[in-house]
Amino acid sequence: MLMIATRSRQWRLMASFFCLISPFAIAQQTTSPSPTAPTEAAAPASVLKPYTAQYEVFRSGDKHGEAERHLKQLPNGYELGFTSDITYLIYQDKRIETSQFSVEDGHVRPWIYQMNVERTGPDKFYKVSFDREKQQIRVGKKQELKALEWNKDWLDTNSFHAQLVLDLQAGKTDFVYQVLNRDGNPREYKYKVAGEELLSLPFGQVKAIRIERYGQTADRQVHAWVAPELNYMLVRLWQAEDNVELFDVQMKSYQMQ
Repeated sequence: MLMIATRSRQWRLMASFFCLISPFAIAQQTTSPSPTAPTEAAAPASVLKPYTAQYEVFRSGDKHGEAERHLKQLPNGYELGFTSDITYLIYQDKRIETSQFSVEDGHVRPWIYQMNVERTGPDKFYKVSFDREKQQIRVGKKQELKALEWNKDWLDTNSFHAQLVLDLQAGKTDFVYQVLNRDGNPREYKYKVAGEELLSLPFGQVKAIRIERYGQTADRQVHAWVAPELNYMLVRLWQAEDNVELFDVQMKSYQMQ
């Protein structure tokens, strides 16, 4: 039982990159834009192109679940969403994650972030709202005010993936993002381009750029692969901790909208 508990804890450590991937066992929800969402025109569709992509989730070569990611156009911005359904031994994890945001002069401006998690153990709900008019952050079900000094460049743990795409399109190779986590606490995310590779995925062979996260403790590794020919879509995500692979997410199909 100790081994099962340890392995289950490792699956619970899964953090959203996902941008990733994060409709399977739970029905997908659609959040409404924040009341203070900007009314400016959204960035051209040629910059962020709407899509739906499906993924398979592996660990040690065995498949343990599926995931789906989407980017869709809203009247005044975008929604980036992720759903997943993972089973490992006695542990189950089902989640829905969405961010809604606008793009202004190449910068992602989030309005609202939300995540619902159903799993073995207590379910979880997270929500972070970015009130740009009042320059306030509110968190949780009760949308309590977070005591933080306002930073217009804050991103959430999902929308920063859209910023990464825009920065890659602009030719950048090193990225530092100021991110509010699911509880509204500030974090700094650092990534860099580490090279090009030809991947063999359930989707087929894909030429991809490998992105690595740095500036963390040495016992945690995060690698992501994006495909320039698919508008820098995420095609693979791999994460390990304490030299133990947590998951390997690989794209199996996609549809441009």
